[in-house]
Amino acid sequence: MFNPLKLHVVALNLKRGGYDRDTRQHDHGKLFAMLSALDSPPHILFLSECTYYTDPMIQSAPLFDVKETLASLWGYDEDEAGNTLPKTNYEAFISEVHGSVNVPGLFIDPRYVRPLRWYGETQRRSLANSLTARINGHDIQLKSVHWNGSGGATVFDQQASQDGQMAQHSAVIGGDFNATSGHPKEIVPADWGQRCDDQGQSQKRSQKGVRGPNGVWKVNTDAIDSFLEHGWWDAGERAGDFTVTVNPWVDGGSGMRIDRIMVSDRTPARLVPGSYKVHVPKPGDKELSDHRMVSCWLEFAPTGGATRTAEGTRP
Repeated sequence: MFNPLKLHVVALNLKRGGYDRDTRQHDHGKLFAMLSALDSPPHILFLSECTYYTDPMIQSAPLFDVKETLASLWGYDEDEAGNTLPKTNYEAFISEVHGSVNVPGLFIDPRYVRPLRWYGETQRRSLANSLTARINGHDIQLKSVHWNGSGGATVFDQQASQDGQMAQHSAVIGGDFNATSGHPKEIVPADWGQRCDDQGQSQKRSQKGVRGPNGVWKVNTDAIDSFLEHGWWDAGERAGDFTVTVNPWVDGGSGMRIDRIMVSDRTPARLVPGSYKVHVPKPGDKELSDHRMVSCWLEFAPTGGATRTAEGTRP
């Protein structure tokens, strides 16, 4: 019997990957605490800010520590010789982005997401920093993103075009897009310029806004709208859940949905109903990052070969 494969997909932007500028150390306890809110381990994890994870000055120690942290989250098994082994191990693929230390990283469970080829920053621009992986017999492009808002609308358009063209493949992209869409149910400030002024953050107008011909700064929704029009669907939109993905103090309380999981129309996958969630901190809980974690389950259709169902499935 051939079965579909349900995979847990998570997008998380932990601020600077837990790096503390004062101590110059990473606090991986924050990552552990945030992921502990999940009922089961992610099979695909998009981390938007892997700050200094692969810095040669510290010999990639943070990356090894993060992988150990991830492995420790889901318990251990003991083999016949009495050796303790983690139930889930991850392979990591860290992007290279010129001029940025907050680079995105992709973490996969190779039991169900088999890596085939990594495209570096300088290879085939539309595939740069993406992984070809075999999922349930299908070759799927995976990419973790952190769109750069500091270049304003021009750079947003460039990023939307470049990543949008990945829709020619079966693909899943996740992370911090730093932008929202023009969907009528999105929560968007009517006057972005005034919002920035009210919060004493006038310098952030161009990070998520664009100046209209009337001189009023509005939220720039063109980039996400254009990206989707290349042939993508958004998990939150498909679920009808427009919960904002940043905590109230971010960008002066911008309150928008900028962390997303995107799936190309060519991907043989569907969103498992009821599985999409924005992990909003409970009242009184400490906010460990400026962003909220987003998760969902995707069900990948089978091919002609035998398949397995991922362990710990609780969609």
